[in-house]
Amino acid sequence: MIPISVCIITRNEEEHLKQCLQALQPYPFEIVVVDTGSTDNSKETARKYTDKVYEFTWIDDFSAARNYAAKCASHNMIFSIDTDELIRSLDWEALQSVIADNPKGIGCIRHLDYFETDSETKCYDKMLERIYNRNYYHYEQPIHEAIVPTTAISCKSYETPVTVDHIGYLGDKDTLQRKAERNLALLKKELEKTPDDPYPYFQIGQSYLLMRDHEHACDYFREAIARNPSPADSYTRMLVNNYGNILIDLNRPEEAIKLLSYYEYYDNNIDYLCMIGLSYMFVGQPLRALPEFVKALTAPTRDSSDPRIPSYYIGYLYEYFGKKDIARTHYLNCGDYAPAVEALARLSV
Repeated sequence: MIPISVCIITRNEEEHLKQCLQALQPYPFEIVVVDTGSTDNSKETARKYTDKVYEFTWIDDFSAARNYAAKCASHNMIFSIDTDELIRSLDWEALQSVIADNPKGIGCIRHLDYFETDSETKCYDKMLERIYNRNYYHYEQPIHEAIVPTTAISCKSYETPVTVDHIGYLGDKDTLQRKAERNLALLKKELEKTPDDPYPYFQIGQSYLLMRDHEHACDYFREAIARNPSPADSYTRMLVNNYGNILIDLNRPEEAIKLLSYYEYYDNNIDYLCMIGLSYMFVGQPLRALPEFVKALTAPTRDSSDPRIPSYYIGYLYEYFGKKDIARTHYLNCGDYAPAVEALARLSV
């Protein structure tokens, strides 16, 4: 068996930490918890599950804390997980197999990132690099840290049979505000160092989005787009989709339409196609909107959009065109999707 150390850094999140540690119990991991200055019962909570509990003086650098946690581990294979991440599924034998096949690679986990918009919980589904051998890799960057090689090796990522639920962005407004403000302070320091890099602008926009401050989020997303991020970069599609949807929410769909410049890269993605379809709708071009929603029905990739949204808007547009029978069929395809249920009630009057 390849031994694996789960490394967690935490601060004042005893409830999340308890859930995180409980979810790890079915698996034979070594668990390392590094506390960065908690004033609650986080350390006491951690000691109920592991004797490897350490302290690290916070220096505004997540990578430094993660690297210290890895140094405290007994094993070279590290699985880095956050306090607010809970194992949803994990196939131990399959995990052992893919690690054995990729001893110098970086393992990616499926990360289900939950967040709230207009009192509706959504989930952004993505792959994140989290499993690595500390002899070959470590973390860099103070915030939104990345696993990078420490030696001259060819860096290869591989998928692992691990899925986690990230629940840290679900909570009361004050908690989210504190988390976002902490991130903003660190990100703006990074921005001063790399003002031409679109990524810090994107992450600052994400922090404002977390705070439900759409105006400031929009400003930073616009700055990120202006710096021409590569469509191939892992964050760019999220940037484009979030920017477009905020522009629509701010009643600026004519600006969102300009994101058609990314069409050749993302026309296989439900979220992007729906954003473009909505942009056409709100600039008064329903005949152009309809094909985008139709295409979204069979698009192979999805990030956070409810898969019923394309059917709903196809129904909405056919209702707008006066074709109520066709509209009803598409609304029925949405099942219990609330807007479709309301639309069906409206058509029944």
